[in-house]
Amino acid sequence: MENQDQPGWAFNRGGEMSRGKTIALWVVSGLVAALFLFAGGSKLIAPQMAKTGFIQAGYAAWFATFIGICEVLGAIGLLIPRVAGLAAACLSVIMVGATYTVIARLHQPAQAATPIIVFCLLIFISYTRFKTPQGASARAASPGN
Repeated sequence: MENQDQPGWAFNRGGEMSRGKTIALWVVSGLVAALFLFAGGSKLIAPQMAKTGFIQAGYAAWFATFIGICEVLGAIGLLIPRVAGLAAACLSVIMVGATYTVIARLHQPAQAATPIIVFCLLIFISYTRFKTPQGASARAASPGN
């Protein structure tokens, strides 16, 4: 059972995540990274199909390439611990746009569940990565502590 006075829900008194929660974070990060690598990669590998979809949604054709690049770079960023929180935050902005597009521009609110779920996973990753104290083990080893 976890104490309520801990610095964050995923951290022990030393400011480090438990092994199980670290594994869960890496599994979620890996799966979301794979999703964005596939989604962004498909926009870059088959640009005509992606551009057609973006034009039908009312966006400029070049925007498909831009989003594809952002998704691939964000997927790579999710796997680098120092930038994973920022990458997740940036990708969550794309998911807000995807939700808006599906609901307001394509008029398919039933399809909005996927970007909303991915958004929630990205917020989890971002929160957990930003909450992780940087250099917690280095501070514990310093003579002043």
